[in-house]
Amino acid sequence: MDQLFKSLPDIIKAAAQSQLGILALLVLALSMLAYVFFAKAAVRIRVGIFVLLFAGVIGFGVAMFRASDPNVPAASSAGASKGGLSKEARTLLTAAAADPGGYILYEKFGAGVDLHANGVSLLTDKSDHRAVATWESALQELVDRGLIAARGDRGEVYEITRKGYEAAASESRTEELP
Repeated sequence: MDQLFKSLPDIIKAAAQSQLGILALLVLALSMLAYVFFAKAAVRIRVGIFVLLFAGVIGFGVAMFRASDPNVPAASSAGASKGGLSKEARTLLTAAAADPGGYILYEKFGAGVDLHANGVSLLTDKSDHRAVATWESALQELVDRGLIAARGDRGEVYEITRKGYEAAASESRTEELP
C-alpha cells in the first residue's frame, strides 16, 4: 500500500495525459468516495447512489468526447456569421487559398502596417485604426482555428494550412449555393 501512495503522483500524471485516463481517474475517485460514504447504508440507497454516480460518469464522458470531437461545430462567436468566421476572416482565408504560395503577409513598417494576400492589399485605409484592428483580429481568428500558421518569428508571414484550404473550399461551395 505504501508503494501505491508513493507512485500515486506518477499514476495521476500519466492518466491525465489522455481523456480516457482522466475518465478512469474520475471513476476510481467516485468509487472510493461512494464506498466511504455509503458502505453502511441500506441496499436500496446504495443502488440508487450507484445509478446516479454511474449516470454522472457516463454524462461526463460523453460531454468530454463531444468537446474534443473536431466534427462537432464550435459555438459561433459574436459578430461571426456562417461557419463561425467573421466576414474579414473569410475574405482573408479565401485570398490566402487563391495565393499561389498560400501566403499572407502582415507587414509592419514605421508607424504603419499592411496586409497582403494573393497580391492584394486588404487594408485599404491604413490610417483607420479600427480597420487595422479588425483585420488583425481576423488574422488572429484564423491562427486560433488552425487555418493559417505563422512562419518566421516576427509575425509577418503566415501560410494557409491543409485545414485552411479545406475550410476555404467549403466556404466557396456554400457561397455558390442559392
